[in-house]
Amino acid sequence: MPLQTANGKPSAPDRNGRQRRPSETDALLPPRSSSPPDHDHDDALTETEAETSSSELWILLQYSLPLIGTYLLQYSQTVITTAVAGHLSAADLAATSIGLTTLNIVGLATFEGMATALDTLCAQAYGSGNLKGVGLHIQRMLLLMLAALVPIGAFWLASPWILTLFVKQPELAAKAGVFLQVSLIGLPGYASFEALKRFLQAQGDCNAALVVLVVCTGVNALLSWLFAFQLGLGLEGAALGQALTNDLRPVLLLAYIASPWGRCGGPMVRLSVAGSVVNLGEWFAFEIMTFSTSYISTAHLAAQTILSTVSVITWHIPFSVSVAISTRVGHLIGAGQVAAARRAAVLYAAVFLAIGVFDGALMFALRNRLPRFFSGDAEVCAIAARSILAVVAFQVVDSAACGCNGMLRGLGRQGVAGWVVFPVNYVAAVPLAVWLSLGAPGLELVGVWLGLGLGVAAIAVIELVYMRMIRWQSCVESAKSREES
Repeated sequence: MPLQTANGKPSAPDRNGRQRRPSETDALLPPRSSSPPDHDHDDALTETEAETSSSELWILLQYSLPLIGTYLLQYSQTVITTAVAGHLSAADLAATSIGLTTLNIVGLATFEGMATALDTLCAQAYGSGNLKGVGLHIQRMLLLMLAALVPIGAFWLASPWILTLFVKQPELAAKAGVFLQVSLIGLPGYASFEALKRFLQAQGDCNAALVVLVVCTGVNALLSWLFAFQLGLGLEGAALGQALTNDLRPVLLLAYIASPWGRCGGPMVRLSVAGSVVNLGEWFAFEIMTFSTSYISTAHLAAQTILSTVSVITWHIPFSVSVAISTRVGHLIGAGQVAAARRAAVLYAAVFLAIGVFDGALMFALRNRLPRFFSGDAEVCAIAARSILAVVAFQVVDSAACGCNGMLRGLGRQGVAGWVVFPVNYVAAVPLAVWLSLGAPGLELVGVWLGLGLGVAAIAVIELVYMRMIRWQSCVESAKSREES
């Protein structure tokens, strides 16, 4: 039987007449059509198509809808775990808040940030027609993630002792630490799934990860219910159900694609670090505020868990769309179409404003129902309901920030966001939030969200000014230089 290439056709014979074996230079996936991206014929990359707002919106819609479903389903594992904990006890819900926030900061945010490098590298490589580069980028990313697993895993193992240094209630710290130890089982699966998912999305394939998550969401709900309630494992059972599902997801994706070996490269490291810095800067601010909320009361910490969970659910809509525009802008920059990218950016600004208003209006309409989904404690639900208006305002500015970060990734300039996020959050936003919530104003949870919201608004404004001032042609030149090297 003759050897075949990725598109299913027999490989060409070598000069001696023998069939050539596939090598690392062959495409890992069949092209979306019968040929790789061709800038004379690929409708997704032509100037003509990008000239009208309707065609650009249609492209964005095609990318965004499956991405929204993908990211919401992915976060549903956290929602399921939070709901299980809330129906165990208020203490379990509060411990879950600490555990999940720490898990995000020291772990998931790092890997998600690293994976954003693929939004730039794979999208620009695919846009320039360099399919070999797309494959090599994902291989390098998996190696980087493997190296990052070691220190993160060590922290999770030691978390029962580390968290007691920061959390007022030692019993909550101990519960959260055990939660992290059990969750470590699923960390390799989570990291590799993030990389493989971005690898496919950068090539316009947004459906494979969605199908995998549809299957895994049901598996996660079943395992969490079985372990937590039927087998009596409580909070640890919910963590185990989520961890095992995390490991199942890349296995299913690997049934769809296969990756040869690669070696680590400089651009991958720089963009991975930049993406991780941005994610860590944003999530660590929430970690500080979660810890500070524990100094008000356990009920306030549980209510903050509900508000954070709901906020992150709605945040996945603008975030998913931001991944779509990263891909779209990356394709345009890779193809050298600066004018089309600029026109698209203006349209995207209106899209993200509309998304933020929609998210906020939906949350306000459901303000009295959402808390009861996560907790049966009347006091916790009352605190969450009376604080939700500040969270509504936060959604609008957070959506704008998502749009800015997505554009920066598409341009290959996500490092700028890292330089903005840290000083704004930790010099101004976090101290302001702590003072508003715990200081003289005594605004409690409302102060938390007002302080963080003002910081996010400042970040969005600074990034918008930066994108207005930079020379976009230099982004094209950087992408071209990277692909040639």
